[in-house]
Amino acid sequence: MTNGLTRSDLFDIDRKTGALILGKNRLDDYATKYLSKYCPEALERPMPLPVEGILKKQNLTIKEVSLSRNLDVFGCCLMLDGEVEIYNRTNNTVKTETFTEGTILIDPESEALHGEGAKRNTLIHEALHWEKDKKYFEILALKNTAMSEKLYPIMCRQSGMFYEPSVGKKTKENQVRWLEWQANRLAPRVLMPALTFKQKALEIIASHQSTGHYLSCDILIEELSSFFIVSRASVKYRLIEVGLIDQISKFEDYDAVFSDINNTKEFAAITPVDAYDLLSSNSSLKEWVNGDRFVFADGYFVIAKRDYVTLKPDGLHLTEKAKRNLARCVINIHELKYSAYPNIQKDFVGFAVLYKVEGIDKRLYVYHPQFQPKLDYDEDEVYDAACEKILSYNDDEEIQLAKMLGDPTASLCQCLWYLMQNRKWRYPSTFSEKTGLHQNYHGEIKNNKKNNMDRDTLMAVCVGLKLTITTVESIFKKSKNKLNRYSDPDKTYIRIIEQMPGLSLQDFNEILQRKGLKELGSSMREN
Repeated sequence: MTNGLTRSDLFDIDRKTGALILGKNRLDDYATKYLSKYCPEALERPMPLPVEGILKKQNLTIKEVSLSRNLDVFGCCLMLDGEVEIYNRTNNTVKTETFTEGTILIDPESEALHGEGAKRNTLIHEALHWEKDKKYFEILALKNTAMSEKLYPIMCRQSGMFYEPSVGKKTKENQVRWLEWQANRLAPRVLMPALTFKQKALEIIASHQSTGHYLSCDILIEELSSFFIVSRASVKYRLIEVGLIDQISKFEDYDAVFSDINNTKEFAAITPVDAYDLLSSNSSLKEWVNGDRFVFADGYFVIAKRDYVTLKPDGLHLTEKAKRNLARCVINIHELKYSAYPNIQKDFVGFAVLYKVEGIDKRLYVYHPQFQPKLDYDEDEVYDAACEKILSYNDDEEIQLAKMLGDPTASLCQCLWYLMQNRKWRYPSTFSEKTGLHQNYHGEIKNNKKNNMDRDTLMAVCVGLKLTITTVESIFKKSKNKLNRYSDPDKTYIRIIEQMPGLSLQDFNEILQRKGLKELGSSMREN
């Protein structure tokens, strides 16, 4: 670098690869260049960008398909004719489809969850890829011909929104990550050009001041969001980027409205009850946990790998490696203090949100895929088997139990007693502590005299034993009881075990209590 320039000041093309080189200080310059070509009027006066008109000018077509199980992928653009894996939500399968270059794929489920502003951001994001990265992929395709390597499109992932790649790393993967970083940073700058966005913001401020109408950060953000048809979150960041922080920080609600940017605590540990409530409030989080297989341990949803989670007699716990590397293995749930304002709910569209009010202390626990840029997981890897493994005390137990469950001469009590022996439940008091049931059940199971136990009693034993849902279902088939996935209380039992396996009976019952269901074991201590 010369003349005091840094990497942040670069605006060039890599002559070897055709990749755009763009520093942080030149992002608005590229946005201006792009708009000068496709919509110069947006640089002259404030206006909602005609996104579909721009795509038409670029000869791009749009198709709606499901692109990921967990709704992390918003869209992608085919730089070359190629294949994309399409997810079928009806039967939970994936198949590969071929699309022609110039096709933008967008996930309608993500749009429904996150809104029109997110859709427009994704479309411009992909149009920018087509404009700035097509040459890179054409050159890369020529280089890869000899190796017959398939080139897949860059996926627009919410979990990559705030990810910043390594500087100086020369691999193809890292270079592609920089191209994605550019598109993430450029899209809102194209939708809200610096000069005309600032002009519109100052116009709104001046209009309210001249008429004497009350103005707040909340009102300003809402009017800008509605005008430019973008998310409120994008408006917040843009107000800061164009240098209006001094003006907006004077509004009385600034601390409240910008708390999601300025005052967040990352990797908040939560209770099992709060975890269940968050899962129930957001389909994206539910799919991350269920589909990509995270388990709940020590207040966190952690990747189901033995590197990160281990089973101890009192339940699942993070390993020391996990504790040292939360960003690599734990779903990042933010905690922030909040004060209510009229449009607070709009600021968390698409988020899993839990409000916690304790006296004058008001807090939010929030999850969003955007907070998950560094997780060490492969979305195509199936973790169900890993989860079963973590919750198995040993392979011999699993094999022996399967044999006993399949043996018509082995009773339900014998199967349960086998597991109880392995857990070292030698004393009735230990059994009662783990299951909430009367101590007498211990002897009756041991002596093969309780094969007719009812559903709630059997479920209490299964929860105390910390069994996976697969094993629980097998044990219920062995009994006279049947589980009904579609009605309570069984529906909630199953959901808790699937989403947060290995919970203690106490934590399990706290969730049941929150749901207004009868607690397991609580009414059975007296025989």
